[in-house]
Amino acid sequence: MPELPDVEIFRNYLNATALHKKIKTVRVSDDRILSDVSRRTLQRRLKGRELQKTRRHGKHLFAKISADGWLMLHFGMTGFLQFYKNRESRPPHVALEMVFEDDYRLAYDSQRRLGRVGLAKHPQTFAVEQNLGPDAMNGLGSTAFGDLMSGKSGMIKPALMNQKLIAGIGNIYADEILFQAKVHPKTPAEDLGNAELDRIFRAMQQVFEAAAEARADPDEMPDGFLLPRRREGAYCPRCGGKIEKIKVSGRSGYMCPDCQKRP
Repeated sequence: MPELPDVEIFRNYLNATALHKKIKTVRVSDDRILSDVSRRTLQRRLKGRELQKTRRHGKHLFAKISADGWLMLHFGMTGFLQFYKNRESRPPHVALEMVFEDDYRLAYDSQRRLGRVGLAKHPQTFAVEQNLGPDAMNGLGSTAFGDLMSGKSGMIKPALMNQKLIAGIGNIYADEILFQAKVHPKTPAEDLGNAELDRIFRAMQQVFEAAAEARADPDEMPDGFLLPRRREGAYCPRCGGKIEKIKVSGRSGYMCPDCQKRP
């Protein structure tokens, strides 16, 4: 599932391609992607308008509609955006398509139809209504992060992935953050001290900055990252040990048992 770095890339892509273009036509090919809005209402709210600016909160992307309100995009497992003009460039699983006056198009493609498209009054209002925690990269400092995590029952990896605590971290980047911080994914969150929580927070910032620079391509990540070696039996880039596949709260993940000692 696209996580915070992926959605930030989608945001930058939308900024570079589709802002300030008048929308001529809106086509919805599958109502399953619509979240608390009808096809007719979405088309009415977008037709004749422009997308003016974007914001991201965790795994959600928002685009300001020129009249009022925001378009909300969540990408599910397989969603992405594609801007194009020629039909041969149209992606194969378009769920929503906006056609602009210059005949360029922005498609929201979702093969498995697990993403969502909707309308929001404002990104912050949406976050409150959906009970989302603060964005993992915007406005969250080390102290606030420590306050969110300290005393939480359960293991640290599920706590990082809990969108009600912090928005934006999924399975893949939770593994990378804990690998960089040298913390075992099954460590009880309540057992972590201030120094360990600060180390996790700094690792989170480092990982997301590197992922954005690499455009979320594992092959372009720094040499010391787990992501390019995310498979059982691969060699740890830090100590040379063997990467291990484990399950945490029913989710498969990867770690180095030599670097990330279980307490």
